[in-house]
Amino acid sequence: MKRIALMLVMVMAVTAAIGQKNVRQTASNYLRSNKLDKAMEAINQCINDATTSSDPKTWLLRGNIYMEIANTTNDAYKALEANPLQVALESYKKAMEFDTKGENYESIVDRLNAQRTVYFNAAVDHYNKSEYKGAMENFAKGADVIAIAKVSDTTSLLNAALCAELAKEPQLAKQYLNELIKGGYKSVNVYAKLSDLYRLDKDEENAFKVIQEGMQVFPNNMELFLAETNAYLTFGKTDKALANLKATIEKEKSNPSVFFALGTVYDQLSNDSAQTADFRQQCFENAVNAYKNALTLTPGYFDAAFNLGALYVNKAATINDEANKLPLDQADKFDQMKKQADGYLEMATPYLETASTLQPNDLSTLVSLKQIYARTGKADKLKEVNEKIAKITQ
Repeated sequence: MKRIALMLVMVMAVTAAIGQKNVRQTASNYLRSNKLDKAMEAINQCINDATTSSDPKTWLLRGNIYMEIANTTNDAYKALEANPLQVALESYKKAMEFDTKGENYESIVDRLNAQRTVYFNAAVDHYNKSEYKGAMENFAKGADVIAIAKVSDTTSLLNAALCAELAKEPQLAKQYLNELIKGGYKSVNVYAKLSDLYRLDKDEENAFKVIQEGMQVFPNNMELFLAETNAYLTFGKTDKALANLKATIEKEKSNPSVFFALGTVYDQLSNDSAQTADFRQQCFENAVNAYKNALTLTPGYFDAAFNLGALYVNKAATINDEANKLPLDQADKFDQMKKQADGYLEMATPYLETASTLQPNDLSTLVSLKQIYARTGKADKLKEVNEKIAKITQ
C-alpha cells in the first residue's frame, strides 16, 4: 500500500506540472489572439506555481505579455497594470536568471532590443527638440534595458552623458561616463571628459585619478596630457602645468595645440594679481609668443587668433584702468599710457579680424572688434561690424 501511495503522489506531481505547462500554453495562445487580460491571468498562475515558476520560458512569456500591455492602444488593457513596462523588464530579468543554459538568450535579447529601440528613438526625438533632460533619461533607460542581458550599450551611455552635460546635470554625466569605463569601454575622450567634470567640480583627487587611469590605457596621449595640465592649473599647481607643456613642446614642436595650451597657461599667469608686475609682464610676452607659434603652424587656428587678440585687448584695458587712477597733475603720463593702450588695441585688430573671418558669426569676436573700432575712430568698420551684430542678434 505504501508503494502504491508513493506512486500516486508522483503521478499527481507530474500531472500538476503538465497542467501548469498547459496553462502557460493557454497564456501563449491568448497572447497570439491579443486577449491580453486572459493572457495575463493565465501567466500569473504559472509564476505562482512551483512547477513552472523557475522555468525561463514562463518569465519570457510573461515579459512578452506585459510588453504588449505596455504598447497597446486599448484602454481596457492599459488599465490592467499601472506599470506594465516595468513588470515586463523585471520578467525578462528573471528569465535571464533562470536561463542557465542560455537556451532562451537570443529571444530575450531580441525583446529587450525592441524596447531599447523605443527608448532610443524617443531620446533622439527629445534631442532634436533640444529637450536634453528627456533625451538623457531615455538614452539611459535604453542602456538599462539592454544591460539586463549583460550587454553594455556604449552608444546610449555616451549619448546620455552628452545630454546630461547639455541639461546641466554634471553628476549624472559623471555616472554615465563611469559606467562606460567600468564596462570596459576604452576611449581617450571619455577619460578626458570625466576628469574635466571632476576638475570643474573641484574634486582634485578624482580628477587626477581618472587621468592616471586613462594614461595607463593610452600612454603619452596628448589629449590626456593637456587634461592633466588643465587640472594642474585649476588646483594651483602652475609649476607642474608649465613643466608639462615645456616638456611636451620639446617632443611636439610641430603641434599647434601644445603651443596654444602653453599660451593659455601664460595668459592666465599674466592676469594673476598675486604675482609681481615683472613676472606678469614676462608671462604676457610668453603668451604672445606661444599663440604666435600656434598660428605660424596653423594660420586658420581660430582659438589661437581670438586668444591673442583678446590678450592684447585685456592688456589695453589694464593700462587704461591704471591711467584712470592717476592724479590730475599727471596729464602727460595719462596721455602716454592712453597711447600705449591704443597701441595694444591696434595689435589686437588683425588677429580678431582673422578670427572673425574664420568664424563670421562668433559674437564675442564681433563685440571686441566693435569696441576697438569705436576706440580707434574707425567709423566705416564700426558701421560694418554693427550691422553684422544686428543681423546675428535680431
